[in-house]
Amino acid sequence: MSTAPQQLAAPSLMALSRAVDALCQLPPEQMGASRKKHLRALEGAFYRAMEKHGLTPDAYDDLATLLGPESVNEFLRLARSGKVRGDRKTAEESDAQLRARIRAMEIIAQHAGVPFKRPEMPPAPELAPVVPPTSRALLLEHFQGQVNRSISEPFRVRFLAMYGIVLDTGASSGTLAKQHVAHLARDLSTVRIQRPRQGRMAEPPPMEEWELSSATRDALNAYLPLREQLTKRHQQDRQHEQNAVKHLWVSLEHNTRRLPDGTSVVEPPGMRLRPRGVQRVFFRAAEALNDEMEQLLKERNAPQAGTEVPEWSPMPTRLEPLRRAVDDELRQREDEQGGVPQVIVVRGRSA
Repeated sequence: MSTAPQQLAAPSLMALSRAVDALCQLPPEQMGASRKKHLRALEGAFYRAMEKHGLTPDAYDDLATLLGPESVNEFLRLARSGKVRGDRKTAEESDAQLRARIRAMEIIAQHAGVPFKRPEMPPAPELAPVVPPTSRALLLEHFQGQVNRSISEPFRVRFLAMYGIVLDTGASSGTLAKQHVAHLARDLSTVRIQRPRQGRMAEPPPMEEWELSSATRDALNAYLPLREQLTKRHQQDRQHEQNAVKHLWVSLEHNTRRLPDGTSVVEPPGMRLRPRGVQRVFFRAAEALNDEMEQLLKERNAPQAGTEVPEWSPMPTRLEPLRRAVDDELRQREDEQGGVPQVIVVRGRSA
């Protein structure tokens, strides 16, 4: 149901609300949660723009005029200046936020069958350089050495297992967040993953099965007992299957999560990690490595997994540059082997 203010009864806004309601009722495989969130945000922003600033005179008429060039340009001008935000902030909206607004308009126009002339998109940021092999290996060696010596806190145990999956498969944060324990082979020799839907794909990508390295298997053997301990309290009531935590990656501590209606809930440890939670794991790991490497560089001769401290450039705190580096190498390996894929595609299964 629409969450936009209801005091305005302009035909265009009523049509906008109907379109957004219909799109948000689509199943997840047709319209993802993130896209639905952007649609709702756009709906609320148009209401605020109309209520406080008026837009153009004909923007009140119908959805076609609301999404017409003059109305849209005025809306984007207001958005750029931070005047239609729904979070009570006054900061200007970023290029990324404006691009999301425009994409949401396109989806609504297409759904409603009204013409839409897309305005010029704000420039997309340049892709961050991928993480070089030396840095990736050092990150693995740094955490692996601590876990192997049993001096690592749970965060590092979980990260090492997650990092191993990324190195073996090039999985994204969204892919990792979807993984279930059942996607692992019993002997941990393989893992099944499903990539996110790209663009407006009619069907989800097929399930893939990847062979896991010995380092990743060792990391999972350390993490899975920890996961079992964390999720135990949620699985005592076997009468309700939905209470069991099936996802592979779970939280280590209490988390506060904001619901779509604006309310917040506190979740206990052992609950599934969502994509943002996965991203925070990699952010924390990169920060920890960077801080500890800076300290080692100051000492210079301090032992670090039995080797000298190498020349160091800080590790990016985002997962995406790391994932793209692994993906590039997996594709290159496939090309070198005559196009023979390293992945076993298991068709007919769903996550």
